[in-house]
Amino acid sequence: MPPPLKAGQEVDSYCTKCKMDLTHRIVAVFNNKPVNVECRTCKQVHKYRAPKSAVAAPSASKPASSSASSPRAAAVRKAAHHEEPMAMVPPSHAHVHIYRMTERFTKGQWIQHKVFGIGLVTAEIGGDKIEVRFDAGPKVLVHGHTG
Repeated sequence: MPPPLKAGQEVDSYCTKCKMDLTHRIVAVFNNKPVNVECRTCKQVHKYRAPKSAVAAPSASKPASSSASSPRAAAVRKAAHHEEPMAMVPPSHAHVHIYRMTERFTKGQWIQHKVFGIGLVTAEIGGDKIEVRFDAGPKVLVHGHTG
């Protein structure tokens, strides 16, 4: 069994900007698989994509399941998805902002929260809330609060 992958390790991945297989630094890991990576050449952060030079595994090795499309199976997969923690490490060039509820943040910004740690803003909810992905999972935080 290969050793578990961790954020900060290097892995080969297909870079969507450079359009070639290059060395990337793992930014986020889920279920021991890289989720987001940073290209060591162009510094672009993107979803992990297997190298084009890698031999594709045959699809016949995956057993077909008749209940895979049932609502119950989908609910089980969704519940399992939220139980696994995801390691969040900002790219080397990213500026990490200190979270204050009076500050405004936009999607893609990295923030440092005194309780939850470092996280990535994934969405703006209405005008006064943001969703942030932390190691422990997503959290909804207030922003732009004028008191």
